[in-house]
Amino acid sequence: MRPLLNRAANNLVKQFSHSLLPSSCSFCQSPLQLSAGALCHNCVAELPRLTTQCQRCAVPLVSDTLCANCQQKPPTYRRCIAAFHYQTPVDNIILRFKSDPYTTEIKQLSAALAERISTTYRLAQQPCPETIIPLPLHWLKMTKRGFNQSHIISNLVADYLRREHHTAIEIRSDICRRIIKGQDQHLLSAKKRLTSINKAFIAQAQNLNGLSVAVVDDVVTTGATANSVAKALLKAGAAQVDIWSIARTSWNNRTV
Repeated sequence: MRPLLNRAANNLVKQFSHSLLPSSCSFCQSPLQLSAGALCHNCVAELPRLTTQCQRCAVPLVSDTLCANCQQKPPTYRRCIAAFHYQTPVDNIILRFKSDPYTTEIKQLSAALAERISTTYRLAQQPCPETIIPLPLHWLKMTKRGFNQSHIISNLVADYLRREHHTAIEIRSDICRRIIKGQDQHLLSAKKRLTSINKAFIAQAQNLNGLSVAVVDDVVTTGATANSVAKALLKAGAAQVDIWSIARTSWNNRTV
């Protein structure tokens, strides 16, 4: 009797898993294994990976060097690490994710970011920051949206680094706050983006003394937000600030 009950229970678990997990790739519709995620291996391999970029701000370049902007005026953060170009289909996934926290593809994008993070610090022979700060949302936007997408990415990246690379990671949402909402960045010109976000964040000094921290976001465009949050964290006592992002645009190359 017990073996029959066990088989019945296992069948129920499998049926429940199939109802929760996609059975076909969300892009090409090819069959998926239960552990494969939302995208098949072929579609993941074809995502627009960021392979050559500025060594400081991660803006896409034809070779790994410093971009003109970073040579003239280096950002306040130490480095930006991003996994993908902000191009189709990654841009569509991120846009969907901003309104739907259950966007299934984001788990695989976050895993790719975690691998990029681990490889970057290993090649640089530097320790990976063990304190992650999800980029804070202003309370008005948080109330409207109902969730912080950067916190979800932070959890996925931290889980992956702990599991696959045995990295000690702590997520801290209590260290930094956004105190100025400002206009939506996609509605502003490049120059206005760089000034509208200034002094938008505040950090608590007692929690930061000498820490090496990483701020996690979904996409970096001009770097204005990254600069602003890094400035607040450094002012509060952080030793250095890195930026981790799913995607990076080439928006910095524009002059408008």
